[in-house]
Amino acid sequence: MIVLQALGMLERLGEQGYDAVETLHRRIEATKLAYVDGFAHVTDLEAMRPTIEQMLDDDYLTSRAALIGEQAVDPVHGNPIQGGTVYLATADSDGNMVSLIQSNFKGFGSGMVVPGTGISLQNRGWSFSLDPQHPNALAPANAPTTPLSQALSPKITKPLGRLV
Repeated sequence: MIVLQALGMLERLGEQGYDAVETLHRRIEATKLAYVDGFAHVTDLEAMRPTIEQMLDDDYLTSRAALIGEQAVDPVHGNPIQGGTVYLATADSDGNMVSLIQSNFKGFGSGMVVPGTGISLQNRGWSFSLDPQHPNALAPANAPTTPLSQALSPKITKPLGRLV
C-alpha cells in the first residue's frame, strides 16, 4: 500500500525535468507521506478503515501530492475517508419512533465533545440561519436547505406528528 501510494503521488507530480536532486527530493517526500498514511491506516484488510480504494483514490493522491514542495516537511497522515454521516432509525411496538442523524461536517464537527463521553457534537446545522427572515431559518416545520434535507426529504410544510 505504501509503495502504491508513493508511486501514485509521484505519477500525479509528473515529469519535471531530470534534476537528480529534485527527483530524489520528490521521491523521499512522497515516501514519507505514504509511510505516515500507512502507519495510521493500514491494518488487516477486514478491519481496515479507510479502504484500499479510498487510500488509492485519485483525488486523495492528488491532494497528498500537492503537499510536496521545494522544502522537506515533517509529514502527518491524511484522511482519505470522505463523508461522516451515520443514520439510525428505530421504532417500538407502541408506535414510538426515533430518527437520528449524526453527521460531522467541515472537519471535526462542531469541535465540541460531551465531557466524559468522547462523543463529538455534530454540526450539520451549519447552513441553518438564526435570522427568522432567512430562507434557511431554523424554525418548526421548516427543512432548511442542506445536503441532508435535500437527500432525505422534500420541504416539510407541516409537522408530521406521530407515525404508526
